[in-house]
Amino acid sequence: MKKQLIKYILPSLLLFSLVALFISFGEKGKSSLNENLTYEMIKYHKVSSGCDITKNENCAEIKIEFPKVTFPINKIVEEKINNSIIELFSQDILGSTESSDFEVLMNGFIQDYELFKEEFPDVSQSWTVERTGEVKLNKANIFSIDYTEYAFTGGAHPNTFVSFKNFNLNSGEEITFDELFSLEKQQELTKIAEQEFRKLKQMNPDDDLGSAGFWFENNEFSLNDNFLITEKGLVFYYNSYEITAYAFGPTELEIPYTKIKMLIDESSILKYLVK
Repeated sequence: MKKQLIKYILPSLLLFSLVALFISFGEKGKSSLNENLTYEMIKYHKVSSGCDITKNENCAEIKIEFPKVTFPINKIVEEKINNSIIELFSQDILGSTESSDFEVLMNGFIQDYELFKEEFPDVSQSWTVERTGEVKLNKANIFSIDYTEYAFTGGAHPNTFVSFKNFNLNSGEEITFDELFSLEKQQELTKIAEQEFRKLKQMNPDDDLGSAGFWFENNEFSLNDNFLITEKGLVFYYNSYEITAYAFGPTELEIPYTKIKMLIDESSILKYLVK
């Protein structure tokens, strides 16, 4: 009897072990692309001539810092991601210079400042532009960065702008919101997000958004497409002036995966981040 049991149990255990090993290898294989991706921070810095940045007087200064990826197993993906990042960080600054050559971009900014000083020699004013990027996620076949721009070129106050990019390492393409959730699930996500938004803003469920100072279309809460994929959840960022007055500042809304895991399909790239 024991020999018969062993005869049937051992092959079953072996088969089970092989299946488990295959699944484990498959899961590892699906998330191992990130192990092949490395990055370095590229930095540029330039100031106008005769500038004393310690005093920040009559000075123009520009700083640009962003990640450059190396992905040896797929150079096409590497090129797509780097080109997208360069395009983001080389945006036009003052309406006169846009170039993927960052020296040209910075020189254009300095020249604009010098022309301003020639036109208004009696005005004591400094200009500053800082563009910084940080890697926020490099896991589960996803590579995500943020982009922050701080700029002051005169006016009542400086301006800060934040945006995000999330890349699929299988294709090198930017991940869109529509890829993550179907239209029906987007509606469910928006309901959950509104609950989190009201908690963040210390609003009651029935408080009127417009009366509270928010500018949502038709006075109905909505998510924008400026989102970041993190290990813990999705972060939506509303820049200053986007949904409320400058005085109230930007809004960073985090939605944990624990709140929305029922909306994430098995086919979703997010599934490897949901615990």
